[in-house]
Amino acid sequence: MDESRRQTRFQAGQRWLQALVQALLAQAAMPLAAGTVDQPSLSWEAQAGARYTLSLWLWAETTPRHLSFPVALIEDCGAGMRMRHSYARFYIVRSLHQMGVF
Repeated sequence: MDESRRQTRFQAGQRWLQALVQALLAQAAMPLAAGTVDQPSLSWEAQAGARYTLSLWLWAETTPRHLSFPVALIEDCGAGMRMRHSYARFYIVRSLHQMGVF
């Protein structure tokens, strides 16, 4: 797969996962903090290895929560793979539950 197509899938996957996290938090009535230019309420960060972290600032919290995703899952979600979408939804809900958000 050429690099530009892979990058497009990766960016689409990041957008899809970010929208899913926002929707799940909204359903649970867990508002995000008001984002600023310096600190958005949701932001992606690269980690060492093949993982990326979605940092989310919940309302009235002083530190962000972090959800880590492997690059392959992000790319698969960007490609529209339904099985990976289902897995990503399960993974996010489980992770937020373990963090005490839900």
